Amino acid sequence: MAHRILMRVVLTGAKVFGKAFTEAYRQAAAATTAQQAAGTTKSSSTRARDAEITLDESCKILDIDKHDMSLSNAQKKFDYLFDVNSKEKGGSFYVQSKVFRAMERIKQELEETNKSDKIKGDSKDKNTNEGKSVNDTKKSG
Repeated sequence: MAHRILMRVVLTGAKVFGKAFTEAYRQAAAATTAQQAAGTTKSSSTRARDAEITLDESCKILDIDKHDMSLSNAQKKFDYLFDVNSKEKGGSFYVQSKVFRAMERIKQELEETNKSDKIKGDSKDKNTNEGKSVNDTKKSG
């Protein structure tokens, strides 16, 4: 008699769990479909970027002034902090990882700054040539 009650409890629990799981799956599938239709799904690179540390945090970790950032200065700080926090010297892998991610973020920011400066410089050159006639640009070029 006890085994019958136990079996009913197990079967009822499995039924409830199965129904809840399928309902949750349906809701998740519907939400994904709605996001895709609206075009608001995030790409994997966007999700990775959301998980990254901020520029301010990176500057604090490497002890760099945000407004006076240079790759050489950041590299010096990175090399020192990465070496000091190595496991051989009793450092922490966690801190070493934070230093590494901070340097990655600084490099990314400097690359983006260089790209935008280059684009601005190219558009500035185009704007200075637009005021000249075709003969003037041939003479100067």
